[in-house]
Amino acid sequence: MPQTPPPRHSPKGSSAAAKSALQPRSVLRQLTTPSLHLEEVEYAAGVCLARHAQVMPFLACTVRGVHWSSHNHGGYTCRPGTVRFLPSGEPHENYFPARSRCLLVKLKDPILSRAAEAVALPERPRQMASHTAAWLAQLLRAELHDHDDLSQLTVEELSFELLLAGVQEPARAVAPIPHWLAVIRDMLHEENGRRFSLSVLACCSGRHPVHVCRQFHRQFNCTIGEYVRRIRIARAQFLLRSSDLPLAEVALACGFADQSQFTRAFRRIAGFPPRQFQKRFASS
Repeated sequence: MPQTPPPRHSPKGSSAAAKSALQPRSVLRQLTTPSLHLEEVEYAAGVCLARHAQVMPFLACTVRGVHWSSHNHGGYTCRPGTVRFLPSGEPHENYFPARSRCLLVKLKDPILSRAAEAVALPERPRQMASHTAAWLAQLLRAELHDHDDLSQLTVEELSFELLLAGVQEPARAVAPIPHWLAVIRDMLHEENGRRFSLSVLACCSGRHPVHVCRQFHRQFNCTIGEYVRRIRIARAQFLLRSSDLPLAEVALACGFADQSQFTRAFRRIAGFPPRQFQKRFASS
């Protein structure tokens, strides 16, 4: 009978915690089993992550800090103790106004197949804020910090229970985003410096401006203007980390009128000026 391979565990301890202050995203500890990949991740204050997607579905447990996350169906403010489920390939974006720490459970086919035999897995993102979900997440993190020969079995069992909790317990299920609102969201992502007014967005969607404002805020948990600022700053942070463009060119490439406006917006979102971000994270 073939033996199950042992889990790969990579605790990084205090050295990773020290390095995390110099990186937008730092993996502090991780554990891989045949059914999942578990990692504790720290995000630096002021970091904005542009739209991206994961190949595997995953559970995201907020351990520390408050951040904002949106996806194709809406957005959440994520506080400690909350757990989110995102299906595979779901585009999402994140904004971290303060240093935050999350536990990410990337789910592979074995655990998904077993769960699907018991319940119908959600097809859309969900957020859980129940005591059970928070308790299971705490147990997972404790197992990651203090592992032994039973860690593989334990984390798979806890992750399985956490996944089922998201289906069986009351959770903030996300309704399909209305088509007209999806049109507005995509327009905002493709703006490339174009200045949209509320009346233009309302006209393009065929809805009253008041209805547009209220529905957008209800779905994405932020105003339209703040959503666009986060999109622009996420693009800017990517360029600042991956290119040698002068700040003035980054500003124009991200839809700002000039470097001064860019600096003010960056400081408002990230909490510090773009040049400081460039010095801290350019090599990460």
